[in-house]
Amino acid sequence: MKKLTKTIAMLVLASLLMLMLSSCSTAQDTTTVPAEPIVNEAAPIQAEPELIPLPNNSASQAEPEIIPMPDNSNDQFETGTAPEVENYATTGRPEGERFEGTIMMEGMEETVKYEHIKCPAIGIEMDYDYENFTRQSGPASECFISVYDNADSPENYLDVIYSDENADSAAASIAEVLSMSYNIHQDSRTLDKVGSCAHIDASADKNNQTPNQLQSVYVIPLSNGCAIATMHYSFEAAEGFGRRFDAMLNTLEIIK
Repeated sequence: MKKLTKTIAMLVLASLLMLMLSSCSTAQDTTTVPAEPIVNEAAPIQAEPELIPLPNNSASQAEPEIIPMPDNSNDQFETGTAPEVENYATTGRPEGERFEGTIMMEGMEETVKYEHIKCPAIGIEMDYDYENFTRQSGPASECFISVYDNADSPENYLDVIYSDENADSAAASIAEVLSMSYNIHQDSRTLDKVGSCAHIDASADKNNQTPNQLQSVYVIPLSNGCAIATMHYSFEAAEGFGRRFDAMLNTLEIIK
Protein backbone atom coordinates (compact mmCIF):
# COMPACT_ATOMS: atom_id res chain seq x y z
CA MET A 1 0.00 0.00 0.00
CA LYS A 2 2.70 2.42 0.90
CA LYS A 3 4.47 1.46 -2.26
CA LEU A 4 1.40 2.27 -4.31
CA THR A 5 1.01 5.61 -2.61
CA LYS A 6 4.60 6.49 -3.29
CA THR A 7 4.22 5.54 -6.92
CA ILE A 8 1.19 7.81 -7.32
CA ALA A 9 3.03 10.66 -5.68
CA MET A 10 5.92 10.28 -8.06
CA LEU A 11 3.56 10.24 -11.02
CA VAL A 12 1.90 13.43 -9.82
CA LEU A 13 5.29 15.05 -9.30
CA ALA A 14 6.38 13.99 -12.76
CA SER A 15 3.20 15.42 -14.26
CA LEU A 16 3.77 18.73 -12.50
CA LEU A 17 7.35 18.81 -13.74
CA MET A 18 6.25 18.17 -17.32
CA LEU A 19 3.59 20.84 -17.04
CA MET A 20 6.16 23.40 -15.84
CA LEU A 21 8.56 22.53 -18.64
CA SER A 22 5.74 22.83 -21.20
CA SER A 23 4.79 26.26 -19.85
CA CYS A 24 8.35 27.52 -20.11
CA SER A 25 8.63 26.30 -23.69
CA THR A 26 5.37 28.00 -24.63
CA ALA A 27 6.46 31.24 -23.01
CA GLN A 28 9.65 31.26 -25.07
CA ASP A 29 7.75 30.56 -28.30
CA THR A 30 5.26 33.35 -27.67
CA THR A 31 7.74 35.99 -26.64
CA THR A 32 6.30 39.21 -28.15
CA VAL A 33 8.58 40.84 -30.59
CA PRO A 34 7.89 44.56 -30.68
CA ALA A 35 6.39 45.35 -34.02
CA GLU A 36 7.70 48.20 -35.95
CA PRO A 37 5.39 51.16 -35.67
CA ILE A 38 2.83 51.40 -38.43
CA VAL A 39 3.08 54.67 -40.17
CA ASN A 40 0.26 55.77 -42.41
CA GLU A 41 1.87 56.36 -45.72
CA ALA A 42 -0.21 59.42 -46.53
CA ALA A 43 0.73 61.37 -49.61
CA PRO A 44 3.12 64.12 -48.68
CA ILE A 45 1.33 67.45 -48.28
CA GLN A 46 2.41 69.81 -50.94
CA ALA A 47 2.23 73.52 -50.69
CA GLU A 48 -1.05 74.89 -52.03
CA PRO A 49 -0.28 76.24 -55.50
CA GLU A 50 -0.63 79.96 -55.88
CA LEU A 51 -3.88 80.78 -57.58
CA ILE A 52 -3.29 82.89 -60.65
CA PRO A 53 -6.52 84.40 -61.91
CA LEU A 54 -7.36 83.77 -65.52
CA PRO A 55 -7.08 86.88 -67.62
CA ASN A 56 -10.34 88.77 -67.90
CA ASN A 57 -10.67 89.83 -71.49
CA SER A 58 -12.75 92.80 -70.46
CA ALA A 59 -10.01 93.99 -68.10
CA SER A 60 -6.89 92.77 -69.87
CA GLN A 61 -6.88 95.93 -71.87
CA ALA A 62 -7.30 99.42 -70.73
CA GLU A 63 -10.95 100.25 -70.08
CA PRO A 64 -12.19 102.02 -73.22
CA GLU A 65 -13.43 105.53 -72.84
CA ILE A 66 -17.21 105.62 -72.95
CA ILE A 67 -18.31 108.00 -75.66
CA PRO A 68 -22.02 108.87 -75.56
CA MET A 69 -23.97 108.10 -78.69
CA PRO A 70 -24.89 111.22 -80.60
CA ASP A 71 -28.43 112.45 -80.34
CA ASN A 72 -29.71 111.95 -83.86
CA SER A 73 -32.23 114.66 -83.30
CA ASN A 74 -29.50 117.27 -83.08
CA ASP A 75 -26.40 115.87 -84.76
CA GLN A 76 -26.99 117.66 -88.05
CA PHE A 77 -28.26 120.91 -86.68
CA GLU A 78 -26.97 123.64 -84.49
CA THR A 79 -28.61 123.52 -81.09
CA GLY A 80 -29.12 126.60 -79.03
CA THR A 81 -31.63 128.59 -77.11
CA ALA A 82 -34.33 129.88 -79.37
CA PRO A 83 -35.71 133.38 -79.05
CA GLU A 84 -39.13 133.94 -77.56
CA VAL A 85 -42.10 132.07 -79.03
CA GLU A 86 -43.09 134.78 -81.48
CA ASN A 87 -39.68 134.52 -83.17
CA TYR A 88 -39.44 130.73 -83.50
CA ALA A 89 -40.47 130.31 -87.11
CA THR A 90 -38.64 132.07 -89.87
CA THR A 91 -38.55 131.24 -93.54
CA GLY A 92 -34.79 131.07 -93.22
CA ARG A 93 -34.88 127.88 -91.12
CA PRO A 94 -34.24 124.66 -93.05
CA GLU A 95 -36.69 121.79 -92.99
CA GLY A 96 -36.02 119.56 -89.97
CA GLU A 97 -33.95 122.02 -87.95
CA ARG A 98 -34.28 121.39 -84.23
CA PHE A 99 -33.74 123.86 -81.44
CA GLU A 100 -34.93 124.86 -77.99
CA GLY A 101 -37.41 127.48 -76.89
CA THR A 102 -39.39 128.32 -73.76
CA ILE A 103 -43.06 128.65 -72.89
CA MET A 104 -44.88 129.48 -69.67
CA MET A 105 -46.67 126.50 -68.12
CA GLU A 106 -48.55 126.91 -64.84
CA GLY A 107 -46.64 130.08 -64.06
CA MET A 108 -43.23 128.49 -64.67
CA GLU A 109 -40.92 128.69 -67.64
CA GLU A 110 -40.53 125.38 -69.43
CA THR A 111 -37.91 124.46 -72.02
CA VAL A 112 -39.47 123.04 -75.17
CA LYS A 113 -37.72 121.27 -78.04
CA TYR A 114 -38.95 122.29 -81.47
CA GLU A 115 -38.54 121.03 -85.01
CA HIS A 116 -39.09 123.32 -87.98
CA ILE A 117 -41.26 121.86 -90.74
CA LYS A 118 -42.39 123.11 -94.14
CA CYS A 119 -45.71 122.08 -95.67
CA PRO A 120 -45.87 123.31 -99.28
CA ALA A 121 -49.14 121.45 -99.93
CA ILE A 122 -50.81 123.62 -97.30
CA GLY A 123 -48.67 126.68 -97.89
CA ILE A 124 -47.26 127.05 -94.38
CA GLU A 125 -44.21 126.38 -92.27
CA MET A 126 -44.11 126.13 -88.50
CA ASP A 127 -42.38 124.63 -85.48
CA TYR A 128 -43.78 121.75 -83.45
CA ASP A 129 -42.94 120.38 -80.02
CA TYR A 130 -41.45 117.01 -81.03
CA GLU A 131 -41.03 115.71 -77.48
CA ASN A 132 -44.72 116.01 -76.63
CA PHE A 133 -46.30 115.40 -80.03
CA THR A 134 -46.05 112.88 -82.83
CA ARG A 135 -46.28 114.28 -86.34
CA GLN A 136 -48.49 112.64 -88.96
CA SER A 137 -48.52 114.14 -92.45
CA GLY A 138 -51.13 113.76 -95.19
CA PRO A 139 -51.27 115.02 -98.82
CA ALA A 140 -52.46 118.47 -97.66
CA SER A 141 -52.59 118.14 -93.89
CA GLU A 142 -50.46 117.98 -90.77
CA CYS A 143 -51.51 116.44 -87.47
CA PHE A 144 -49.65 116.64 -84.16
CA ILE A 145 -50.88 114.03 -81.67
CA SER A 146 -50.02 113.92 -77.98
CA VAL A 147 -47.45 111.19 -77.31
CA TYR A 148 -49.63 110.08 -74.38
CA ASP A 149 -52.65 109.36 -76.60
CA ASN A 150 -53.58 106.43 -78.76
CA ALA A 151 -52.73 107.64 -82.26
CA ASP A 152 -55.76 105.82 -83.69
CA SER A 153 -58.22 107.62 -81.40
CA PRO A 154 -56.47 110.63 -79.87
CA GLU A 155 -58.06 113.14 -77.52
CA ASN A 156 -55.43 115.86 -77.61
CA TYR A 157 -54.13 116.89 -81.01
CA LEU A 158 -53.71 119.80 -83.39
CA ASP A 159 -54.51 119.40 -87.07
CA VAL A 160 -53.83 121.84 -89.89
CA ILE A 161 -55.47 121.30 -93.28
CA TYR A 162 -55.71 123.16 -96.56
CA SER A 163 -59.00 124.33 -98.02
CA ASP A 164 -59.49 126.00 -101.37
CA GLU A 165 -62.37 128.04 -99.92
CA ASN A 166 -61.59 131.60 -98.99
CA ALA A 167 -61.19 132.22 -95.27
CA ASP A 168 -64.59 133.90 -94.70
CA SER A 169 -66.53 131.17 -96.48
CA ALA A 170 -64.62 128.39 -94.68
CA ALA A 171 -65.16 130.04 -91.28
CA ALA A 172 -68.91 130.27 -91.93
CA SER A 173 -69.08 126.58 -92.95
CA ILE A 174 -67.15 125.45 -89.89
CA ALA A 175 -69.28 127.55 -87.54
CA GLU A 176 -72.45 126.05 -89.01
CA VAL A 177 -71.26 122.49 -88.46
CA LEU A 178 -69.97 123.09 -84.92
CA SER A 179 -73.13 124.91 -83.89
CA MET A 180 -75.06 121.66 -84.25
CA SER A 181 -73.30 120.29 -81.16
CA TYR A 182 -71.88 123.35 -79.41
CA ASN A 183 -72.84 126.84 -78.38
CA ILE A 184 -70.02 128.47 -80.30
CA HIS A 185 -68.31 131.80 -79.89
CA GLN A 186 -66.83 133.56 -82.92
CA ASP A 187 -64.25 136.30 -82.85
CA SER A 188 -61.04 137.42 -84.48
CA ARG A 189 -57.65 136.38 -83.10
CA THR A 190 -54.13 137.42 -83.97
CA LEU A 191 -51.37 134.88 -84.54
CA ASP A 192 -47.84 136.21 -84.25
CA LYS A 193 -46.71 135.42 -87.79
CA VAL A 194 -49.89 135.67 -89.85
CA GLY A 195 -51.82 138.45 -88.17
CA SER A 196 -55.59 138.52 -87.77
CA CYS A 197 -57.68 135.46 -88.57
CA ALA A 198 -61.16 134.14 -87.84
CA HIS A 199 -61.50 132.14 -84.61
CA ILE A 200 -64.31 129.80 -83.55
CA ASP A 201 -64.45 128.57 -79.96
CA ALA A 202 -66.47 125.43 -79.19
CA SER A 203 -66.11 124.99 -75.44
CA ALA A 204 -69.76 124.77 -74.35
CA ASP A 205 -72.44 122.32 -75.40
CA LYS A 206 -76.03 123.19 -76.34
CA ASN A 207 -76.95 123.29 -72.63
CA ASN A 208 -74.08 125.64 -71.89
CA GLN A 209 -72.28 122.83 -70.04
CA THR A 210 -68.62 122.08 -70.57
CA PRO A 211 -68.32 119.02 -72.85
CA ASN A 212 -65.65 116.38 -72.53
CA GLN A 213 -64.04 117.37 -75.82
CA LEU A 214 -63.34 120.99 -76.73
CA GLN A 215 -62.36 122.55 -80.05
CA SER A 216 -60.76 125.83 -80.98
CA VAL A 217 -60.49 126.66 -84.69
CA TYR A 218 -58.32 129.21 -86.49
CA VAL A 219 -58.99 130.01 -90.16
CA ILE A 220 -55.84 131.48 -91.73
CA PRO A 221 -56.19 133.32 -95.05
CA LEU A 222 -53.93 132.25 -97.91
CA SER A 223 -53.61 133.69 -101.40
CA ASN A 224 -55.31 130.63 -102.91
CA GLY A 225 -57.63 129.50 -100.12
CA CYS A 226 -57.04 129.07 -96.40
CA ALA A 227 -55.39 126.92 -93.78
CA ILE A 228 -57.68 125.60 -91.04
CA ALA A 229 -55.97 124.83 -87.73
CA THR A 230 -58.10 123.03 -85.15
CA MET A 231 -57.09 122.34 -81.57
CA HIS A 232 -58.75 119.27 -80.04
CA TYR A 233 -58.35 118.62 -76.34
CA SER A 234 -60.16 117.07 -73.40
CA PHE A 235 -61.60 119.30 -70.71
CA GLU A 236 -59.09 118.03 -68.12
CA ALA A 237 -56.12 118.78 -70.38
CA ALA A 238 -57.45 121.99 -71.91
CA GLU A 239 -55.15 124.43 -70.14
CA GLY A 240 -51.89 122.54 -70.67
CA PHE A 241 -52.51 121.47 -74.25
CA GLY A 242 -54.13 124.79 -75.05
CA ARG A 243 -50.89 126.58 -74.16
CA ARG A 244 -48.76 124.16 -76.15
CA PHE A 245 -51.00 124.45 -79.21
CA ASP A 246 -51.05 128.25 -78.93
CA ALA A 247 -47.26 128.30 -78.83
CA MET A 248 -47.04 126.09 -81.92
CA LEU A 249 -49.59 128.11 -83.89
CA ASN A 250 -47.79 131.33 -83.05
CA THR A 251 -44.82 129.94 -85.00
CA LEU A 252 -46.94 129.29 -88.10
CA GLU A 253 -45.92 131.34 -91.11
CA ILE A 254 -47.22 131.49 -94.67
CA ILE A 255 -44.83 130.30 -97.37
CA LYS A 256 -44.55 133.02 -99.99
